Amino acid sequence: MPHQVRLAVLIPILVLGAGCPPGDMVEIVSGFDLLPRSRPALGNDGTVVAATPTELIVGDGIASITIDLAASGLGVTAVNGAKRIQVRDEGELVFLAGRGGTTMGCPLFSGVYETTSAGGAISTVHETCESVSPGPAMGRSIGMSSNGTVAFSDIRNGAGAIYRYAVGSAPTVLHSGSGEFFNFGELDVNDAGQVPIQMEYFDGFAGGLMRGVFVFDDIEQDKLDSDTAVEKLAIGNRPAVAINDAGTVVLATNSNMSFPIDGVMYNFDAGVYLATPTLFNTPKILVPVATMADGYCNFGAVDINDAGTVVFEAQLDAGFPCNGGGYDGLFSGADPVADVVVERGDARLDSHQYFDSVYLGEINDSGQVSFATTYSEPLVPPFTIWRFDP
Repeated sequence: MPHQVRLAVLIPILVLGAGCPPGDMVEIVSGFDLLPRSRPALGNDGTVVAATPTELIVGDGIASITIDLAASGLGVTAVNGAKRIQVRDEGELVFLAGRGGTTMGCPLFSGVYETTSAGGAISTVHETCESVSPGPAMGRSIGMSSNGTVAFSDIRNGAGAIYRYAVGSAPTVLHSGSGEFFNFGELDVNDAGQVPIQMEYFDGFAGGLMRGVFVFDDIEQDKLDSDTAVEKLAIGNRPAVAINDAGTVVLATNSNMSFPIDGVMYNFDAGVYLATPTLFNTPKILVPVATMADGYCNFGAVDINDAGTVVFEAQLDAGFPCNGGGYDGLFSGADPVADVVVERGDARLDSHQYFDSVYLGEINDSGQVSFATTYSEPLVPPFTIWRFDP
């Protein structure tokens, strides 16, 4: 069925929901086949990019263009909480997608592709055969910094690598998959080329498989020469991560974190933390942004801008049953009232003010935030992409 979307500029509404911050909610696009759980990208100039299974929609709240992916045999799949698209002011746009085909006997490829926010030609950066396992397979997320540094991963079962490159050039291996470093999770990248990635690894110090957030910057760094934000976590602990140009990592986890380093046990409650990465197996520096003790009961995606402002998805203790419903809002700190960016009941969201769930896109250096809302009311489109302008 052809996609159905509606473009609009939302006129600011004067009556706001309780606890809503000053600022405007700009509606970018709404429709029936948008992919709200694939986080809408946001450039520093306010450009927002969302996806349907067969298109990318680029808008600023005033005008939009549609980039046809199906004509190139490509399709975007929704991955909850993942960054599938990235855009920057200069117009470069990178995204993760899949394509069918029988090239070299592979029925399904996944890869990294480039185009422009003006809808230029689509080029292939890197592809793997998704249907061959064991073997490389594209990771959940792609990162691009403001200077056009891109990072992605295709590690699966020890095969593949973490890649880094300047947009428009060929990717190079930053770190190969191996018995020491394998599987893949969330990642990001900053202008300095630092790539934080959630990884499962073998830890000889702790004696088994562990999870950690490694920050790679040099090619094929040895584990002992690498920085980590956290390490020696249980393999079920999978933090969401992001990084800014200062090298500050923000992570969000719904599991308590406990790990020993040099005979000292580090204990952190589930929550959102700012981390200053330090050398592997050295003391960790974490500062809480928000924890479950502050009135939150479930955390999702997280992002940070170069000013150090953090935004994260969360459920509230007073909201839907934890893990049984959607996120109640986007927040920036420990106080769910004073630090709200958007929450259920915000009248600025018009027909979506009582959304079922909200999904974070990104925060840019101006403090704008892209996000999506979902709503099961049958009289309105179920998915809407927004930009919060402070």
